[in-house]
Amino acid sequence: MVRSSTYSDIPRICEILSELHQISKYAGYQINMRQFKELCMESIRSGNNCLFVYEENGSVEGFLIGIIDNLYHVLREKYASDLFFCKSLTAKGDATGLMAAFLEWAKSQPGVVSIRMGATDVVSDYNKVSKLYDRCGMIQEGVLYEMRIEQ
Repeated sequence: MVRSSTYSDIPRICEILSELHQISKYAGYQINMRQFKELCMESIRSGNNCLFVYEENGSVEGFLIGIIDNLYHVLREKYASDLFFCKSLTAKGDATGLMAAFLEWAKSQPGVVSIRMGATDVVSDYNKVSKLYDRCGMIQEGVLYEMRIEQ
C-alpha cells in the first residue's frame, strides 16, 4: 500500500535511509539526520514537496521524497523530481506504487511541465530503477557523470 506520509513515519523512514546508507558508496560519510528529519517534516507540510511511503504488512518499507522547482532555476515553468526514492532491504514488493503516486502528484501540480528522475549506482545497480522508469513511460534524456574527490 502506498500513502502520503505522516510525522509518525519519520523514525522508520530514517531507519531505511540509515540501512541503505551503510551499503552505499557514501557509507564513509555521515548523514546529518537532523537535517533529513527536517526535510521529511517540510515534505509532509509543504506544497512544493511530497513524501509518500510504501507499506507491507503495516510496516513502512519504502519512501519517495519529491520536489518541485523552476526548470533550470530560471524559467517560470516547473519540473518535479525525486530527492530520495528508497526501498528497504527487506521489502518484498517493488517500487511501482511509489512511482505511480509520485507521477500522479507531479502531474497535478500547477506549472509542472516536466518530471525528471535520476537513476544512479549510489546503493545498487541503477538498471532496475531505469527499467521501472521505462515502464512508467519516461524516456532517457542524457547521462549523469560523477568525479569523486577524496579528502
